[in-house]
Amino acid sequence: MTDEDDEFERIEREIKFKLDSTRTAVVADDYYWIPINEHTPTGVKILLLGRSGVATMGHYEALPGTQFWTHWAPLPRKRP
Repeated sequence: MTDEDDEFERIEREIKFKLDSTRTAVVADDYYWIPINEHTPTGVKILLLGRSGVATMGHYEALPGTQFWTHWAPLPRKRP
C-alpha cells in the first residue's frame, strides 16, 4: 500500500515538482516568477504576483503610478 508521502515522492521524481519547506504547497524547481519591467507582456492573459504575495491570473497594463504587481509568469501548457 502506498501512503501520501510515497506518492508525493513519486510525483517529485517524475515531473520535477516538490513540496515546499512547509509541506503545504507544491513548487517547481525550474519555473520562476519574472520581475515586472518594460518587457512584461501587456493586454494578454498571464499570472501576476502582487506586492502582498498573492498570485492571480489576469492582464497586465503598464499604467503610470501603479506598482501593485511585482512579478509575472507565463501560463502553463497541457502536454500534447
